[in-house]
Amino acid sequence: MASSVTRGGTGSCVLVVTLAVALPLAGCSGSGPDSTETGSPSAGATPEDSRANASLPPSGPSPDCDGPCYGEPDTVGTLAEETVVEVSGMAASVRTPGLYYVVSDEPGTSEVAVVREDGTPVARLELAGMDAENAEALAVGPCDDDPDASCLYVGDIGDHVGRDHVTVYRAPEPDLDDPPASVDADALEFGYEDGPTDAEALFVDSDGRPLVVSKAPFDRDTGETGGTRLYRGPADGGELALLAEIELPEPENGFLAGLVGNVVTDASASLAAGRVLLRTYDEVLEYRAPEPGADVASFPDWPLRRVPAGDVLQAESVAYTVDGCGYLTTSELTGAIDAVRCTG
Repeated sequence: MASSVTRGGTGSCVLVVTLAVALPLAGCSGSGPDSTETGSPSAGATPEDSRANASLPPSGPSPDCDGPCYGEPDTVGTLAEETVVEVSGMAASVRTPGLYYVVSDEPGTSEVAVVREDGTPVARLELAGMDAENAEALAVGPCDDDPDASCLYVGDIGDHVGRDHVTVYRAPEPDLDDPPASVDADALEFGYEDGPTDAEALFVDSDGRPLVVSKAPFDRDTGETGGTRLYRGPADGGELALLAEIELPEPENGFLAGLVGNVVTDASASLAAGRVLLRTYDEVLEYRAPEPGADVASFPDWPLRRVPAGDVLQAESVAYTVDGCGYLTTSELTGAIDAVRCTG
């Protein structure tokens, strides 16, 4: 598909793609042999290479599909520029099922938009106290002081300049059936134990502690992608401690990874179901807990499988539906929204 589409905004660097190869991934692969190959794509990846790789078995672990299985992606709508200029994060409302929060990444962002699944705008929600430099992630999860309540988390965690700290804004979820104009947000400041780190993926554990997945550095000269790391911080701010290195499988059809790296652009967690999604430019990976009650911070060690990635250009967000059975993924460039449903 040829495209030179860009949308306005001054947030994260926008990739202008002149040629993108969109190849579907099997929703429930598990019949083919597994391979444990990992690594970064070659800088010389071509569309022809991607087409050839489409017939190969998955390069990462792919357990049998014992539920949920996912169907083919379906384009359900578009986020208009008037709603969000460059969508960088998306999360399903727990308090008002069927609605979603979206955020843009331009400097000075102080609000999130509330939309329906098809992108229809419902409300704009000002977060009093928020002045984000580079908001790259959204999550809805437990509040630290009341695990039975749900909070909205905005991750001002994008870092292209080496900031000495990042901020996660936390606000109680409002009633979106009668949305207020604004809600008060706590500004939780964090520093990484190993120095400034760029990141675009955030979710929270059952104690309201933020988990951040880094955006690995990419060397354009060598085509090598650096390490992807998982950090966790205290619920009320402090140091983000390094928990694990995440070994991403090499993408099956890594055309965009060959241009910008095999990097994580968003994440979503379903705590009740014990599942985590990682979004890259080329793929969506689902990690599934091997047993009930597993600490979500241990997800890099869980079995993983590829799930349908959708046909969205420069995918920057992924969000489980509130029931955990299906997810949405969106394009930062065009605002297109793809839905992937459970089939069993």
